[in-house]
Amino acid sequence: MSHQARRRRLEVLRVEELTPTMRRIVLGGPELEADFPFLPLAAADSVRIVVPDEETGELTLPAPGRRDAMSTREYTARRFDAGAGELAIDFVLHAHGPAGRWASTVRAGGLLGVIGPRGSQVFPGDCDDYLLVADETGLPAIERFLEELPAEAVVRVLVLADGPARELGGGGRDADIRWLGAVPVEAVVEAVAAVPIGPGSFVWGAGEAGVMRGLRTHLRQDRTMDAERVSVRGYWREGAAGTIED
Repeated sequence: MSHQARRRRLEVLRVEELTPTMRRIVLGGPELEADFPFLPLAAADSVRIVVPDEETGELTLPAPGRRDAMSTREYTARRFDAGAGELAIDFVLHAHGPAGRWASTVRAGGLLGVIGPRGSQVFPGDCDDYLLVADETGLPAIERFLEELPAEAVVRVLVLADGPARELGGGGRDADIRWLGAVPVEAVVEAVAAVPIGPGSFVWGAGEAGVMRGLRTHLRQDRTMDAERVSVRGYWREGAAGTIED
């Protein structure tokens, strides 16, 4: 489902500390529309963000239709509240990219450019069970799944990060959540291989591109899962700043 890729200059309303390495930035302002596309079970929908210039502090949005990879990054839309006029985006804090550095220091009153989302992928809500696999970059989408899947759904989560650094949101859902740490692809595949997967299962994954590629191969070839039951994406690549699509 496609959307008009709207361009907005939004103000930071508040900053919420989630963990020592993750912050939630809550945005608002007159350019945040009440019909911002935020669909149930479109848990991985992303916007492109533009941070102010690190030297001048000026915020300049790319021209319409132009995707400037040097100045924009993709981030999951974590939460939208039309009544309050708030959009929340969770950031992993790091020093090797402009978005991570911006999120590490920004305070209320700061500005951020937000473009999109260009489209929505609505995941199925009627599967027998769900397996969610992600590192820190995929936690916002995992939390949306936990909040938005039917209450009776069986959900298993493998987090490729140390923890639990915090309790994952999910509206009190009784999900099976395991924190594996930052393990190599072989360990991820081994952990997934131990999870029962049937013809009615659905698997979603996000994280480092090489790890996700190995996970996808295991699911599609070794476990012979149908393509419509697997959605695995590389959100970033080891040694490269920013996010990617893989």
